[in-house]
Amino acid sequence: MWEPQIVDYSKVRTVDIDSLLSGGIPAIVVKNFYKKDLCRKIVTRIENCKKNYFLNGHSMHIGTFLMAYATQKELYFEDVKKYEYALNSIFSKIKNPALKIHEFINSVMPHFDISQAREFHSKYSPFIVRIHEKGKSIPIHKDNVKYEGIEYEISKIDHQLSCVLHLQESEYGGNLVIYNKQWNKENEVFRNIDFGYSSKLISSVASCEIPNITSGDLVIINPNYYHKVTKITGKNPRITLGMFLGIFEGAQKIVTWA
Repeated sequence: MWEPQIVDYSKVRTVDIDSLLSGGIPAIVVKNFYKKDLCRKIVTRIENCKKNYFLNGHSMHIGTFLMAYATQKELYFEDVKKYEYALNSIFSKIKNPALKIHEFINSVMPHFDISQAREFHSKYSPFIVRIHEKGKSIPIHKDNVKYEGIEYEISKIDHQLSCVLHLQESEYGGNLVIYNKQWNKENEVFRNIDFGYSSKLISSVASCEIPNITSGDLVIINPNYYHKVTKITGKNPRITLGMFLGIFEGAQKIVTWA
């Protein structure tokens, strides 16, 4: 059975990350990674923040994420600076969960240095907050900066992982589904015009739906495996904080970005 590894904070080991990279497991779910009362406080602040939209309003978020600027590198770094204050204000006088993720990854992979990604004197976006309201979903897709972010220095990484902290879950729907199939360039014939891929690509592939995710849980996946989020059908929006980890094996370095 292809099932996620559901663990407490202190139980994740380097071998688990290796298993995630190789496809031995679809996900690592770290239960109660971040305190629920802090999640609620952050969600209240997010509700009062100015939102940005992507894909003609289909996706609502706070912050900057690289794949929306795949061919607009200069504008990406300008907007990272522009939204820095707004992101920091969400975590004023609260332990920034992005820093907690850094500390956690460093404890799991102590031989690697971890830092926010930079290019020359510019910082990459530290994370992205996504808000998916009732009726929204995320189609089948992959995340691969080595292919989609070729103009950026970050594309030179050896491996990519995705870390998503769940700040609020909807009562119904909004479940993460991962397919046991990695993207390769030949799959681009199945790509949709706007975003994502045709379901024909994964019609005969085993999948795993991650169960019982609650606020404060951290989910780590290998995003080169196809994945989607089912339609939100509850009243409350699904709110997450996400970042990518880029692993440089030779330099024993990990960088983070969104």
